[in-house]
Amino acid sequence: MTFGLLLTDAEIWSAMGDQVQERAGETGERIRREFGPTSMRRTSDHLQLRKNSDWGARVASLLAGVGVGITVGIFLAPTSGEEMRAALRSRAAAVKSNLGDVANRTKRFGNEVRSTGTEGD
Repeated sequence: MTFGLLLTDAEIWSAMGDQVQERAGETGERIRREFGPTSMRRTSDHLQLRKNSDWGARVASLLAGVGVGITVGIFLAPTSGEEMRAALRSRAAAVKSNLGDVANRTKRFGNEVRSTGTEGD
């Protein structure tokens, strides 16, 4: 029962709050003292690396990776080039046909709405 009364005392809470604030301030100062110069040094090192970076090497690496990927894809392709081109042509024709159908339906719907002023009948 006595412990419960101590927890509800405003003076105790105020003193505890002051102590926590003081300790947090000390900890913050210690962290700034220990790690502040290191983080500043890391930032300057990072900026120096960015200035000295070689974009040409990065682009060359990217292009080399793309080239290797295409080469591996060609060697591991399940069909020959002629069969693949024929399949792509037929797929492109199907997509074109579907897009044409959608365009025609949209055009008809627009004409219906324009002529009647409503959707449908």
